[in-house]
Amino acid sequence: MKLDIFFNSKRKQEEFLNKKFNIQDLIMKDNNILEKIHGIKNIKLKSSYKTIPGYWLEIKFTQDNDGKEIHEFLLKKLNPTQIGENVFFPKENMSIKELEKHWIDKYNLLSSEEQNDVFKLFFQEIKTHLKYDRLDIAYKGLTLILKYNPFFLKKYKRYYILEEIAYEYEERGNMGKTVKALKMHAMLQPTSIEPYLNMSSFYIINGMEEEAFRICKLALEKNPDNPYIISNLLILLMNTGNYGYAIEFLQRTLRKEPENPYLWKMMADILYEIEDNRGAISCYKEALNMAKDDHIKEFKLDIYIGLGDCYYAEEKYIEAIKSYRKALNYNPKDPYILLSLGQIYFFKLKKIDLAFKYTKLLVDDIPGNGYGQYQLGLLYSYIGNTERATWHLYRARNIIPYYEPVHNAISILKKSKKNVY
Repeated sequence: MKLDIFFNSKRKQEEFLNKKFNIQDLIMKDNNILEKIHGIKNIKLKSSYKTIPGYWLEIKFTQDNDGKEIHEFLLKKLNPTQIGENVFFPKENMSIKELEKHWIDKYNLLSSEEQNDVFKLFFQEIKTHLKYDRLDIAYKGLTLILKYNPFFLKKYKRYYILEEIAYEYEERGNMGKTVKALKMHAMLQPTSIEPYLNMSSFYIINGMEEEAFRICKLALEKNPDNPYIISNLLILLMNTGNYGYAIEFLQRTLRKEPENPYLWKMMADILYEIEDNRGAISCYKEALNMAKDDHIKEFKLDIYIGLGDCYYAEEKYIEAIKSYRKALNYNPKDPYILLSLGQIYFFKLKKIDLAFKYTKLLVDDIPGNGYGQYQLGLLYSYIGNTERATWHLYRARNIIPYYEPVHNAISILKKSKKNVY
């Protein structure tokens, strides 16, 4: 015989042991209480029962009459909702009203006693629901913690769980719940820029420009020099075609921070977008001059790619190659760089060996890259290897069936085969 008994606080667990078994000082070994009690084989303290977190007691009874008597005695004294699987632990979604009622009863949320212990346990339950993909239940639990004890979420930065929930809802396409979770996070960190950054990023990704602009402005009022918010605002302005406003904003910001390499890079990105390639090259070089050795490699990688793109647009192919090769130092397998180098050597400089080298590096590393397969097919076609050309072009067509040049290349190849025969 065995009983698993739930308590919502350590104090209540200890009170139970004291009143029922006269155990005052716990002498433990491997979470087992060493006290000898008639009818009791073993008492064990546990932190969960079948994934349900709690201050649990597992009591095993002897098989004699003493064991049966104490088992029946405890069953009469205990609330059935404290025992094993009777303990409330929702596995199916319920209304917030139903959940609130059950959780208030389970954790005694309205009591002022032991709030810290009780809310720790409630928070642990929420994390368990999140772990087992019960997202709506976890979200509703957090709204109740926010209602009854918001300071608990502020302590030890527990509010970061709201970000996790927001990302989960975003993955599932539930925009409403994503925004609500992000707003809850912002409410708990009114002076922090971070939740506004997350919210603005979410709005930008989902094409909600007005909301993104409003959040960016609000965030910049709190921290006008935050580079990530500035970056989000500029991305937003570029997405909506407000290049003039973006350039003005950056010029004002650069007057205050003329040695900020990130701002120079942003300016270069915008100038490239409006096809001012020379201006962009100048700004990229400024960014590089100011970038320190400890700048993250992705930053310099982006700059060298940007320089390569600008030189390519200006038909300065040797300079473009130099920039792309420098970018390869930071990411030797970057598919965009490898494809770009292959294109320059093939289409612009007619250096077929080098075109093969970079295109094959791309295809060998990422066989599922349709553009790489297409380019390799063209290269084989150029040197007259129709068998290999056919294989790679058909592979490209399977991967990117919407890409018209692939279909055109296959048609040309078919005609050339007919002419041969």
